[in-house]
Amino acid sequence: MLTEDASGFEAAREAHARERLEELQALARTYRNWSMKELAMALGRQPGRLVPESGMPKIDLVVGLARALDWPVEAVVDHLMKPANARRAADLTEEMGFAELYNASLERRAERDYSEAVRLAVRAGVAADNPTRRAAALYIESLAQEAMGSYIEAVRCLREALRIDGVGVDWRLLCDAQLANMTFMQGHATHAIGMASSVLDYSTHYSETPTVLLARALAHWARGHALRSTVPMTGFDAWRPLAASARDDFRASAAIAERLAEYPSISPSRNLTFAACIDVVALELDAVCDAGAAADAANRLIEAVRAGGGVEPSVGERKAWAAVALSCVARRHCEDEAQRRGMLEIASAALRAHAVATSNWYFAHMHLELDSERRKGLAGNGFAMRALDAVEAKMVAGVIGQLPSARARADEYLALYAAKNGGVA
Repeated sequence: MLTEDASGFEAAREAHARERLEELQALARTYRNWSMKELAMALGRQPGRLVPESGMPKIDLVVGLARALDWPVEAVVDHLMKPANARRAADLTEEMGFAELYNASLERRAERDYSEAVRLAVRAGVAADNPTRRAAALYIESLAQEAMGSYIEAVRCLREALRIDGVGVDWRLLCDAQLANMTFMQGHATHAIGMASSVLDYSTHYSETPTVLLARALAHWARGHALRSTVPMTGFDAWRPLAASARDDFRASAAIAERLAEYPSISPSRNLTFAACIDVVALELDAVCDAGAAADAANRLIEAVRAGGGVEPSVGERKAWAAVALSCVARRHCEDEAQRRGMLEIASAALRAHAVATSNWYFAHMHLELDSERRKGLAGNGFAMRALDAVEAKMVAGVIGQLPSARARADEYLALYAAKNGGVA
């Protein structure tokens, strides 16, 4: 039965991809006023072989279409990979109401069954009977996509939700706040600051419902991180006011999260896991604002990184954010080279472990940055670089694929390894 379902979905996917490709080729012909033969020549194909059977074109065909349409390549890829419309999804929807599908998706995400959480969220969107519910379904789909490492899809869901006309203000603010958070994680700090600030400005005009409060907490969290990430590693004295602003954002986020924990509709284990991480992130900013606090911050962060705990999301996130903060404290304040290297090793190992376990590409990126610095130092001391293993290959591919800001350093990341085939160096 499962095999039949999978083959059915695959056939539907291929048919959908062929349809999308044919649409773009027809648009290119009209745009350029080309005949079929002229289009084929421009794309380097025979007229009868413009659309592969699988519907998945090779890269040269995608690039050719982009040139023919005067589109960026990513716009062509986005259109080709766009999900099927709601009519197709409706065919798969059983007689389940929106609320049941919505809650089932949240439960599956809590159980780490992310693929099923996405599927249920899509079905909830089909079952939604008003714009706000459609946006809510896309919001929970974005959370599931993020959890499974599909940052590009998570952003797509949020942007799609924000394009829906008639969405309630509270859910619009929440989607904006989450998009600010995702934008920060993808490396666009300035954009994240702007979106988060807008949420915080506009939300003051509306009643403090749980959804509006959650939006404000997320916006403070996102803006705090975006501001924090702009503080340089050297010559940061002039940036202390900005660090203080970031710390104020984190404190505001923590205060709102404490209030939200009292609402029955808000689950700390689903909606407020970030709140358990705020105190360790703030230690990095304490060290920037007061150089005398750096040693104590480093010791407390090492303790947090090394702390035991269960598998709850807040526990793992707390250790990973503590590792990010520890790496920054070490790089800014530790003058003893051996001690500094030891702290960076601790931070890098914790980030790697969390990234591997959760496909969190932001933490994977932070690990790669630290590993890059470490490997360069080792290479300079006569240590041979080892081969890229399967785990590292997944991290490099995930970071480059899901974080657009990291692509400029793709060659550098790959060059860190002596062998590129995963075998013996």
